[in-house]
Amino acid sequence: MKKHYVILAIGAWLTAAAACLALDTIRTTSKTIRGTVVGMSPLAVEIEQNEVRKSVPVNEVVTIFYDDEPTQLKTARTHLLTGRYEDALTSIEKLDAASVTRGAVKQDIEFYKALCAAKIALGGGGSINDAGKRMIAFTINNKGNYHYLKACEVVGDLLVSVGKYSSAEGYYAKLANTPWPDFKMRAGIAMGRARLAQNKIPEAKRAFEAVLAMNDGSGESTKSQHLAATLGMASCLTAEGQQDKAMKMVEGILAKADPENVELHARAYNTLGNAWKKAGRDKEALLAFLHVDVLYFAVPEAHAEALANLAELWTKMHKTRRAARARNILDERYKNSRWAK
Repeated sequence: MKKHYVILAIGAWLTAAAACLALDTIRTTSKTIRGTVVGMSPLAVEIEQNEVRKSVPVNEVVTIFYDDEPTQLKTARTHLLTGRYEDALTSIEKLDAASVTRGAVKQDIEFYKALCAAKIALGGGGSINDAGKRMIAFTINNKGNYHYLKACEVVGDLLVSVGKYSSAEGYYAKLANTPWPDFKMRAGIAMGRARLAQNKIPEAKRAFEAVLAMNDGSGESTKSQHLAATLGMASCLTAEGQQDKAMKMVEGILAKADPENVELHARAYNTLGNAWKKAGRDKEALLAFLHVDVLYFAVPEAHAEALANLAELWTKMHKTRRAARARNILDERYKNSRWAK
């Protein structure tokens, strides 16, 4: 009998030891950290290495792989990092959620399901309202999770897509209230774009100017955010009738921007197209929007905007078949987009 208890005790100790040795992996913007994730908040993730705790700021966290998570979740996370949202969702739906006991892993599953739904909807392939409800539910139920701020940003994007701008700004403000310049810049750009969509030009300019005044000290990140804010300023100038100045700004951005930053290029050509259109130069505007349709169609929001403008410009030029093509792609691929409506 005593031997039986000893065996049970050893088994329990081995189980506990194995748990302590579980290796979670935090991939940051600069390195990989292995240990056991022992806590988190919207601002930091706590990881323990050899009985020493370290705090990793959320703005440096790219993703976390948990030692005991299902293989399908690891696969989904890999797909998410490359923007393959449909594949990621397929992988998540294959896993047995009932077998997951660790709270952080359960929250990851909930967040990634919501994120996939949101990205697919923003790309025109699902319901914006359903995706919004799911992501809002995540923000309500998981306020202490490290995904919380990203979830708020996505809710803001979904609200902007359906024209609920003031509500969107409330979610973007949560990023603006963090201690990190890079999050503040992202929030400022998002707010500026929301105000532009409402034709609140002075307010949009103030948001973009605030971003241009910031510096997060991380080189390429600051440069990219500043270029995005400069694009916003160019759109404001176009709205004010200063198209020539706006065009020069955009051309300067295209000369500096990283060729790999396809979203920035797509937005830049749309901004250029809008400036040409405002100036009454429809052929030049058409060429700018065609750049997005041909080269940057993988950026859904920008592609939808380009297609809406192409449909308008082709119609104006009496190219009815080309106008119908642009309109059909817009309606079929981006039916949830504000540009389709």
